[in-house]
Amino acid sequence: MNPRLVHKVRDALDRAGFDSVRIVVSGGFTVEKIREFEEEGVPVDAYGVGSSLIRGSNDFTADIVMTDGKPTAKVGRGHRPNPRLELVS
Repeated sequence: MNPRLVHKVRDALDRAGFDSVRIVVSGGFTVEKIREFEEEGVPVDAYGVGSSLIRGSNDFTADIVMTDGKPTAKVGRGHRPNPRLELVS
């Protein structure tokens, strides 16, 4: 994610009358990168930080890949059945 892209998205949304739509960015954000975006005044409403702020040996992220039995994964991701998992209701 780069500041120029966020500005272009914000401008396009505003021109189309969607000024109430909020922008959430994610992917590779660290404390330093968030600080840079904030100092530059990039129009971001929320940051997805994933594992960059986790310390220790539990460094992992998870994606929602299925909702109500329907695939919902991002491109390049998908459902991988695991016989060790059990449904929790």
